[in-house]
Amino acid sequence: MKIAFLGDSLTYAGRWEDFYPDHEISNHGIPGEKSNEILMRLPEVLDENPDQIFLMMGINDLGDGIEPRAIINNFSKLIAQVKNETTGKLVMQSLLPVNFEMYASNVFDSLKIRDINSLLKTMSIQENVTFVDLYPSFSTYSYDLIKAYTYDGLHLNDAGYRLWRNCLQSNKMI
Repeated sequence: MKIAFLGDSLTYAGRWEDFYPDHEISNHGIPGEKSNEILMRLPEVLDENPDQIFLMMGINDLGDGIEPRAIINNFSKLIAQVKNETTGKLVMQSLLPVNFEMYASNVFDSLKIRDINSLLKTMSIQENVTFVDLYPSFSTYSYDLIKAYTYDGLHLNDAGYRLWRNCLQSNKMI
């Protein structure tokens, strides 16, 4: 099975080939990219004709002050393009929480992250697209990224990536 991972630095740093050695994996994560840039790169991913596309995007948009509705609009465009141009299955993944104690920031907002995830879940139902909500597995009760899964409060460490892999496997995505 050909699987493409599409996203930003969180996707980029995943050792997907190691996690799924029985599959043909392509990692299309680029650090720092926002949803509009990921959308512009979608044709190169679709040219590979993957059976599945695992998508995570939006956290860098929030970091740049882009409003959730604009982010959701880019998700909508990406869904339409995937549906129109391939038979591959799109799997949308929720945004992950941020640990604000470790990653001091006044631009990230856990409420906006949760709002986007809620909108993505609704959109996935309306568009008949698979949605995997990773957020609860990574979040404390106060909506912070669990320290054991991060090295800087935003990006994941090895334990975080193993949890991500386990979430995808337990949801029978791969």
